[in-house]
Amino acid sequence: MMNFKLISVFSMLFVVFFGTAFSDAEIQGKPMTNKILAIGTSSVVKGNPALAKKTAISKALMKGVENYLVYRLGSQGVVNNFQRFIEEILPGVKEEVESFHILTEKQIGDEYKVLLQLSINEKATDEKLREAGLIFMEGSSIKVLFLVSEAKDETISYWWEEPEAHSALSPIELVLSKVFQKRGFNPVNRALSAPMTEYPKALRSPELEDADVLRWGKLFSSDVVIYGQTSIVEEREISLTLNAFDVNQGVQISQDYEVEQVEEGIEVNEQKIEILERLVDHLAERLTPVIVRTVRHDHEKTHQFEITLKGLTSLKQFRIFRDFLRKDILGVRSVRQTRVRKNSISVAIEFQGERDKFLDYILNHEGLPFPLNVVQTKEGKILFRIES
Repeated sequence: MMNFKLISVFSMLFVVFFGTAFSDAEIQGKPMTNKILAIGTSSVVKGNPALAKKTAISKALMKGVENYLVYRLGSQGVVNNFQRFIEEILPGVKEEVESFHILTEKQIGDEYKVLLQLSINEKATDEKLREAGLIFMEGSSIKVLFLVSEAKDETISYWWEEPEAHSALSPIELVLSKVFQKRGFNPVNRALSAPMTEYPKALRSPELEDADVLRWGKLFSSDVVIYGQTSIVEEREISLTLNAFDVNQGVQISQDYEVEQVEEGIEVNEQKIEILERLVDHLAERLTPVIVRTVRHDHEKTHQFEITLKGLTSLKQFRIFRDFLRKDILGVRSVRQTRVRKNSISVAIEFQGERDKFLDYILNHEGLPFPLNVVQTKEGKILFRIES
């Protein structure tokens, strides 16, 4: 069996020669953690190695953050949101580097190189990605219904004119389903799940009132409705307008518009799907963050409850657990100490989500500082007992 030290040396050489950032766990074939290795390089200018070292550290930090985010979002997630990724996400996430230390450094000719190990605040980073709409809520996906018509010349076609017909999905519906599903949504297949009911005339109109859009959303039990129209104008351009509605709150969330020219000399049908995919991608990239923030805020209510940690042997042990709740458990808004006894401390928790979700996060977290048993008391409080 290969000597462990030899494996470690090989891992480090792999990082050095390929010039990218990996976590220790990923190098050894395990899922990436927030502990990341990264190499930074800078030129030594005017015989100033101190400045070169500072620049190399900054580059290594950025490289580490970039690689963590690419891992976290996946290659497809970065490709789909590349402009927002480089303009909005990267500049701010560097602030979420909790700590770093230099493993080794060396000046080679006119270049200064540093190898860092950095630690990312995963909770804060995930929160930023969620607010940006790049990663989604745990639990069930956001269910979305598409009410998007297709207009060409004087003709408008739309499925809700005859919902009983269970017609096949139109090209724009297929593209919308593909793009939004790729972003973590759950598109409604209205051809398979149309409710058996009477449809009043107002619901069959090509131009729906807001109340009728929301009514369609309720009929299909969706969280969100995307309502709009794609238009082909004189074989010269294709435009797409989308309006997003939150069904549960009964409000319009956002609206947006895109248009693209059709290349001269080519039949519009030859380009239609490609153009529609680009239009939907651009609009979804802007609409998705607003939808996720709105629906998540509506669904994920903040709950307050008390927990007691029993079996403590020191105050330091409690502080470790308190910091674990604050930093590592996504959704924890505050941790406030309420009562101290001989070998136990109670705290009031504000958590964005249900109690069972909170317990699941803690008991299944790979960073749990020590083994715990959980007991539900008669008063509805939560008791954690530290296993000896």
